[in-house]
Amino acid sequence: MITGRFQFFAIAAAVLFFVLLIWLLKKNRLSLKYCLLWLLSGIIMLILAVFPGVLDGFARMIGIYSSVNALFAVILFCGMMLMISFTVIVSREKQEIVKMVQRIALLENRIRELESREREGSREK
Repeated sequence: MITGRFQFFAIAAAVLFFVLLIWLLKKNRLSLKYCLLWLLSGIIMLILAVFPGVLDGFARMIGIYSSVNALFAVILFCGMMLMISFTVIVSREKQEIVKMVQRIALLENRIRELESREREGSREK
């Protein structure tokens, strides 16, 4: 069972978490589409902090005897989901960077060709 003191600190931590997310959004240090993943995690934290019975029910449902162990399982699951999501995002961004570098290289090559043609054309005149 979760004590009242732990519940208070868990609610305070969730509120501070939301304040941090809003501050990062206002300062443009965090993009909205990435913030949504963190907001979902914060909502899960807040629900578990406000309604500790949900955690007890979840623990019984999956066969965990202690709600604290169930809390660790939820944290582990949320962490893994965030890591998978960010790995997908980083992979996608890497592909975009490779495409952009290739386009830049092609454009630089084209510029060099045009400059060499221009030099050759000015020499002939």
